Amino acid sequence: GADFKPVFNSEFPAQRIYTKLDWSDLVLEQDSLDRIQEILNWMEHRELILETWGLKKMLKPGYRSLFYGPPGTGKTLTASLLGKTIGQDVYRVDISKVVSKYIGETEKNLSNVFDYAENKSWILFFDEADSIFGTRTSVQNSNDAHANQTTSFLLQKIEAHPGLVLLASNNKGNIDSAFTRRFQSIIEFKKPNKEQRLALWNNTLPDTISHDQLDLDNLASNYELTGSNILNIVQKASLLALNRDAVNPALIHQDIMYAIVQEYNKEDKLINR
Repeated sequence: GADFKPVFNSEFPAQRIYTKLDWSDLVLEQDSLDRIQEILNWMEHRELILETWGLKKMLKPGYRSLFYGPPGTGKTLTASLLGKTIGQDVYRVDISKVVSKYIGETEKNLSNVFDYAENKSWILFFDEADSIFGTRTSVQNSNDAHANQTTSFLLQKIEAHPGLVLLASNNKGNIDSAFTRRFQSIIEFKKPNKEQRLALWNNTLPDTISHDQLDLDNLASNYELTGSNILNIVQKASLLALNRDAVNPALIHQDIMYAIVQEYNKEDKLINR
């Protein structure tokens, strides 16, 4: 009587993701939040629209949405929150386990994913979807023909799937236009502005450790960081604080600045101190 939870393997190359965070932890522009609300509205009222209103014969049963924007801006968190809100498991498809150099294998792996998920009330989340939903090219050789064949197969599977399918990409332009025409929504996840960065700092800094010395307004104004960046910085700075004083740890400006420099170095960015 228990719900079926598939094990990550070659036949089902997807892992369940979830979050302990809430919508208040997601910091986005209002327009993006409105588009996300449209997905929730569809999931809540799909039966009414399809069955009671009789639009089943004209509309596809599923819902497809593209999330695009820089890394660390909340795409995966949003997918997890959607599943948490509507009570559906979210499975992130491992693209590296799906794509194969052997003809027919990629289609087989994709078919397994969609077949497992059919009628299971799961949300399929394709992260870094560019590599498999990318733009088709003119056929110059057998590899091009194979890639275009895979794209055509995907179009059929994604359009026929009755559940919610989410794609995430760093760049909307990398996704084949044939897919974008079939998306019910395309949602941009922009890098946070100063006010949003300030909210992210306040959301991320733990109340259980002192950080009174930090000038959060200054940090939000001078350092263009994403929510993921800020989380990494707070984690590193917290360890520095514990190493200095494990009994009464306190986050200080030097800890945060050291962690910010490390985060900038990871992305080969210059920092103005």
